[in-house]
Amino acid sequence: MTTAAPVSAPRNEDGPAGTPTLLEHLVGDTDAFFRDHWANQPVVFRAPSDLTGLITEREMWDEVECGMLSRPYFTAFNEGVRTAISDMTTKRNVVGHELPGYVREEQIRRDFEAGGTFKFNQAEHWHPRIRALVKGMEPRFQGGLESFVFLSPPGKTAMQAHYDGAHVFVLQVAGVKDWTFGRIHPGSTSDSVLHDGMIADDQRVEATLRPGDVLYMPHGTPHFATAREGNSIHIAITVEEPTAENLASILLASFMGGTAFAEIERDHHLRSLDERVESVRKALLDHLAEADERSVRDAAVKLRREHR
Repeated sequence: MTTAAPVSAPRNEDGPAGTPTLLEHLVGDTDAFFRDHWANQPVVFRAPSDLTGLITEREMWDEVECGMLSRPYFTAFNEGVRTAISDMTTKRNVVGHELPGYVREEQIRRDFEAGGTFKFNQAEHWHPRIRALVKGMEPRFQGGLESFVFLSPPGKTAMQAHYDGAHVFVLQVAGVKDWTFGRIHPGSTSDSVLHDGMIADDQRVEATLRPGDVLYMPHGTPHFATAREGNSIHIAITVEEPTAENLASILLASFMGGTAFAEIERDHHLRSLDERVESVRKALLDHLAEADERSVRDAAVKLRREHR
């Protein structure tokens, strides 16, 4: 376990003093984090700030009882099986219109009492303290950030071993949760898929997270978790870097918006097919050779953030 150096956190919106708002409030020395851990191997930190003020179980149930929470901002599942949307949602009359997708409190409570996990999706869109933390972390990364809040009863493994298509920070807010994860190796995948079989013993790591602990898992880390003592709340903050498709989209869009492509289009119809292929190929290669890597990267990051 790596223990972070103490860092004081400012007062967060609607939260107690010490609630985290920056990456250093989770991992301490950020230079050391990026040098030693980022995109390397999973690691557990003891946060130098108070994670318990980020969100409470009472707040989560208040959102359910209020009835205004709507899809896609929540879901419920048990051992990897999601509750049917038709069961966990209901219609509400809003300004004279019957709108679907609102949370059905009685179904969520039944699922939770049966051992299911209740989950907030993209909490940074509407929860002030989580939004402040995600926005405070965002400048440190080249990608899009999202947050998810998991409320799980003890004794249940919500999902079997799986990969997330992103880097993940797990913030233990309440309760105790046992995590099992694998080390990064040449066969690791960066897709959001189930892990095939058991995590091999020589790659397997086990850690127990208590309130105030932070687990960082690089892109491609297989993992699963089981709540142990009390109802567990953890927040997962994901960092999705630009994909190959994002980068290709930026490069192709800039090429097609340039003067070289416009010149090709002017007499494209007068050329033979082979000549058309060659003119586009040559112009595209010239464009790629001259492309500014920083501009392409920044545009791809912006695209990722806008479409996450």
